Amino acid sequence: MPLEEDFAQALRTTLLPFEPPHTASLVQGGIRNGRRRRRRRAMAVGVSAAAVLAIVGGLGTGLVPGLPADGRTADHPLTPPAASAPTDPAPATPKVTFTGTLPAHRALATLTALLPTGMSHSNPPGGRTSGQLWVDDGHGTSLLEVHVSRPTSTTAIRTHVFTGATQWADGTLIQSRQAPPATNPGHETVNVLRPDGLYVTIMQWQAPSADTPATRTAPILTMTQLRAIATSSQWQ
Repeated sequence: MPLEEDFAQALRTTLLPFEPPHTASLVQGGIRNGRRRRRRRAMAVGVSAAAVLAIVGGLGTGLVPGLPADGRTADHPLTPPAASAPTDPAPATPKVTFTGTLPAHRALATLTALLPTGMSHSNPPGGRTSGQLWVDDGHGTSLLEVHVSRPTSTTAIRTHVFTGATQWADGTLIQSRQAPPATNPGHETVNVLRPDGLYVTIMQWQAPSADTPATRTAPILTMTQLRAIATSSQWQ
């Protein structure tokens, strides 16, 4: 039943017992007494109607005096809702942490020892702490960068770096990347993950800086040379 019909029916039911008595019976008992009674009953009707309006107004908002908001009595409390089954949170992408990282100056020393002969090298500003090295073969300077570490877990690296990588018979993973000319010409990277967890990354740019266009016509190290350096047994 619509709310408006509920309101009308409640109002009618509440006011029904308060119909004024017949006037003739009051005349026999005295006009003055009858008028007094009618005034009293009229006042009662007004008060009752106001009470009904308040009650029905409470029904419209769920605030009926003596009842909870859902209409149940206090003697019959609500049954608490069944606890919903816990849901497992979505697995977070594992973060890469390291049990040890080869200091940059030691990584640079190994890289320098593995460079082909006939190349000069020097450290750019901050290079000894960032693992960067300037290398020149007489045809322009290139920037090389090396990082060597042991991650506590290789899950994230295998997923995000070595997907589709070449795997050697001993389990070593090798991933070689060359940036498209349209994005960063002259940028090559080799990533190596050894079975013992050693992770080696070597990058080279055909310019003295990673943020400048290529200044050489060819990489200072071929991809074969980069791979040979990155897979060397001298990395510890």
